[in-house]
Amino acid sequence: MSNPMELVLKELSEIKSWQQEKMQEGLAPVHDEIKRMGDRLEAVTKGYEALRRERLAHMDNDGRMMVREGRFAGFDVVELALARNLGLSQIRGSRPGVSPEFLEDLAKARNGIKSVMVASGVDTTNAWMERCLKQRIDSLVVAGVIPPGISVFRDSLTNWRTQMLQLTRKALDSTTAASGDELVPTMEAAQLWMDVNLETKILPLFIQSPMPTNPFDIPGQLGDVNWYPTAENEQGTTTTVSTRKTTLTAYELKAGIPFSDTLEEDAIIALIPELRAGLVRNAAQIIDDVLLNGDTTTTNGINSDGATISKTTAGKAHWLLGFDGLIHQPLIDRTASKRALASTLAASVFNNNMLKMAKYASPGRRGDVFHVSDVNTAIAALILDEVETLEKYGLRATISTGELASIYGIPYIMSEQMKLAEADGKVTDSGGNTTGRILTTNATQWRVGFRRAITFEADREPGKSQTTLYVSFRIAFTERTGTRSTATHTALQHDISSVT
Repeated sequence: MSNPMELVLKELSEIKSWQQEKMQEGLAPVHDEIKRMGDRLEAVTKGYEALRRERLAHMDNDGRMMVREGRFAGFDVVELALARNLGLSQIRGSRPGVSPEFLEDLAKARNGIKSVMVASGVDTTNAWMERCLKQRIDSLVVAGVIPPGISVFRDSLTNWRTQMLQLTRKALDSTTAASGDELVPTMEAAQLWMDVNLETKILPLFIQSPMPTNPFDIPGQLGDVNWYPTAENEQGTTTTVSTRKTTLTAYELKAGIPFSDTLEEDAIIALIPELRAGLVRNAAQIIDDVLLNGDTTTTNGINSDGATISKTTAGKAHWLLGFDGLIHQPLIDRTASKRALASTLAASVFNNNMLKMAKYASPGRRGDVFHVSDVNTAIAALILDEVETLEKYGLRATISTGELASIYGIPYIMSEQMKLAEADGKVTDSGGNTTGRILTTNATQWRVGFRRAITFEADREPGKSQTTLYVSFRIAFTERTGTRSTATHTALQHDISSVT
């Protein structure tokens, strides 16, 4: 297929050549010829304008819609939204630092992106999906081992693409088909969601469900069917299949980031990329943290043993979000799924977790089972006899790769959000935690829901001479059996010594 710009240039060249031929022949073009030439020039001009808009804002090589020209060149939809929120909050707060030109340039950049948010543009999210998958794989693949949950992550990406296409069709059927107003927030949310998912290690391993309502019920698998031998003309025996559902209840987390009045319009532009990177990193950390460490217990919780915390306790309040996380399941809910080692790390520790999980230790076709541990334990695992040297572990030996991809065929993930603990498996609030922990779980038995994806808004506070950026999301997390006290899909080994 020819380059669109080449076609435009060809049209202009043909018009110019025809005009020169007429001049050389000394013939004045007749009225009809002038009209045809004018129509062609008008068509070419429109084509050029369309191409210019595409260059202003279109999917780049990384699959993101980005501003190509002007003051906000290089900004994507998320960074434009941050700039817009911060700029408008400054104006609403009677802060003179933001000029009319700033808002004009911002509107021009945003309109440029909106102008290409049509069905064909959004449909190119196929490339966006593939980039996401590649980045996810590249960020987790260790020594050639594909990370767990890639098929789950692909399903989540497909859901986002479907939602964007649905909004596109809605826009095309409305009176504001070309405005892109309905699509901009969706693109912002999708880009933020993708960035956060690529930064997290735990979240993408689980099936993520949009939540049209809160709470939101998800039908569970049907119970087992009984099978009986039968013969010709013999009535078959039926089974009344049991049904169940998983209820997701979303809870909100919010953070505020204040800025002083030194944040003027030029500083806003310079600050946005760094601010966006920080927001993505912090959001990813906090999501993984609550999925692993969520605990609604205020006194002697699994993360604050020996203390009482509240929803206003800085650095700890997020654990009280409203649901209990992965570690809480074997440590508190079903204690038969945990084991205190009081010994050094060995390969058998991972195997013991799998034994406690029984049928749930089977990874299945999607590779849904994974091990996760704190950083110290993961480092200690590098020198296990079974994996350290080339003669025992081959080319993937940790002595050469410096990384341990899997144990007994189950992917192994190191998480900074999983902390060292005391001998009882809890993290003591006063410190002194020196023993490691290893958690193993089957991701199919957990479900993550988002009632609201990550959003942000800025608020100008003249009385304090500052602007505050608020970031929030609403997340739900639950295990799928419905009875945590008997669920065997998650196991924990704790009190692992010699990891500090």
